[in-house]
Amino acid sequence: MTETGISTNKHIYDLLKGNQDLVKLVGKNIFPLVAEESVTFPFIIFSKTSIEVIYNKCGITGDNIIFSIAIAAKNYIDTVNIAEIVRRILELHTDSFFSRVTLKEVTEEFNEDAYIQTLTFEAKIIY
Repeated sequence: MTETGISTNKHIYDLLKGNQDLVKLVGKNIFPLVAEESVTFPFIIFSKTSIEVIYNKCGITGDNIIFSIAIAAKNYIDTVNIAEIVRRILELHTDSFFSRVTLKEVTEEFNEDAYIQTLTFEAKIIY
């Protein structure tokens, strides 16, 4: 069975959890959509923002995916350091699922006593 853009979060999770530098900084605190209630800082939340189907006259050829990764920590520098690792893991990444991942935007904020870096990526999946 061919996976489509709907499976994107499975692959993001595997890429993030598979990087030892990232795991050293955040441990198991990598979550799709929402963090566990008892989570401690720092942590990562990732989610798909949109899926745009790529059509041609013969049918569907793939998906363009937009997804975001938010890094939250009590210390601003921790968010920057973690964001740098996340960027290195994902930017220009290709494998059997992702045809290419590109960084589109980075924003930062302070919310509810935490610093947050949000990286937005676009991925192309061809099937």
